[in-house]
Amino acid sequence: MNHTPDSIHESTLLSERIHIIGVGGSATRGLACLLRQKGIVVSGSDRDPEAREVLENHGVLFFQGHDQKNLAKDVTTVIHTRAVDSSNPELVEAKRRSKINIYTYSEYLGKLSSEYSTIAISGTHGKTSTTACLLSVFLAAGRDPSLIAGGEFVQIGSGWRSGNGGEFLVEACEFERAFLDLKPQAAIVTNIDLDHPEVYDDLDSVTDTFRQFVDGFPAGSWVICPPHVKAQLKTDSQLNWRTFGRGDEADVRLIENPAIADPEQSFWQLAGGKEISAKLQVPGAHTRENATAVVALADALGIEPEAIVEGLESFPGVSRRFESCDVLPEIEWIEDYAHHPEEVRATIATAREVYPERRCHVLFQPHQATRLEAFHEEFAKELVAADQVILVPIYSVRENLADFPDDLLDRLVLRISELGGDCCAIGFEEAIAKIPEVVEPGEVVISLGAGNVNEIGKRIGQLIRDQVSQ
Repeated sequence: MNHTPDSIHESTLLSERIHIIGVGGSATRGLACLLRQKGIVVSGSDRDPEAREVLENHGVLFFQGHDQKNLAKDVTTVIHTRAVDSSNPELVEAKRRSKINIYTYSEYLGKLSSEYSTIAISGTHGKTSTTACLLSVFLAAGRDPSLIAGGEFVQIGSGWRSGNGGEFLVEACEFERAFLDLKPQAAIVTNIDLDHPEVYDDLDSVTDTFRQFVDGFPAGSWVICPPHVKAQLKTDSQLNWRTFGRGDEADVRLIENPAIADPEQSFWQLAGGKEISAKLQVPGAHTRENATAVVALADALGIEPEAIVEGLESFPGVSRRFESCDVLPEIEWIEDYAHHPEEVRATIATAREVYPERRCHVLFQPHQATRLEAFHEEFAKELVAADQVILVPIYSVRENLADFPDDLLDRLVLRISELGGDCCAIGFEEAIAKIPEVVEPGEVVISLGAGNVNEIGKRIGQLIRDQVSQ
């Protein structure tokens, strides 16, 4: 891959004065901070003030709420999330001014990606963790990439990074086909699954979009994916393919060795036949699979095996991805972003691997009524693997709950119970009071969901600390 000098980026970007509508989201917040780090004047607005402190600490001018007055006279570019309505007063004002360039977040990210040697990390599950692991390997190899992702990386304390190198690591999401705006020269596709039923009719339509994605790459680009995903895509042979997985058919293979006493020690066979091993800090089969994708790409890009191992072993994980939190005394409390049945399965399986003898409670907040309705049976089958399931109300965005049956949560309780599980549904505030009463010392609580379910653990922990200090 060619490295583009950073001065080219600066010369093309520094003349811009950018305003971001909906700047409080994790991805847009990261973009604002990255652009500001590059020396660009950036402002942004959001109804939610939560991101104000972080943004202002990085020199981004923050406005709470949306008003046409928030657009300075010298703004040249307006970026907005897809959730922003066409009647938004700032967007209306931007359209009124003929000299302002207007982009969705993904469109601007695509524009930015064309200025770099961009590596896109895509797939239905595992994007954020794989991106963070790849960053760790790149840093160990002495590379200095920029980065945008949708989660907080433990090693850098954020989901963005402004590097001096010519490479750009980007978490590429298929939601609303946004990743089609990117212009990468290499990509990882971790897997292909149906996760957004409000956007895609079925798995075939998801696969078709991923096929469009890789078909847009320049000839000779690397595509890293499992063998079955390569078969699914059935796309241009002008691309360089490297597959990864556990089976003999994979170019880069994860070698499972049950004879090894330390389950954290993992082994891989590289494409040329050489074997490497590393002791991962983050547990779970899905972590080993994500690491295998990283090994495959790093090997393809010519990163030395020693640097790959160093990067894998120094990777500390991602916030809310099997993250151990201090909430209740003598209780293992795990926060995880899992919000799809496959992710729920993987997280519970990891807990069973790490805590095989312990009783496991799962606190689950469904993310989107659309997803819960579409995957009702799949969620029930995966959640029943826990010893007890506590459901809290659906976290809903970009949809009208009135359009869905009002007993969706009750139906899930009933189905889990029919499958032999112990399940109840309670209110958000009730969960904060009840959970400390039902869990016992030595047990495990897994808090699952992509909404604000992690606030339950934070508030329980604060209540415990307040009681101790009194």
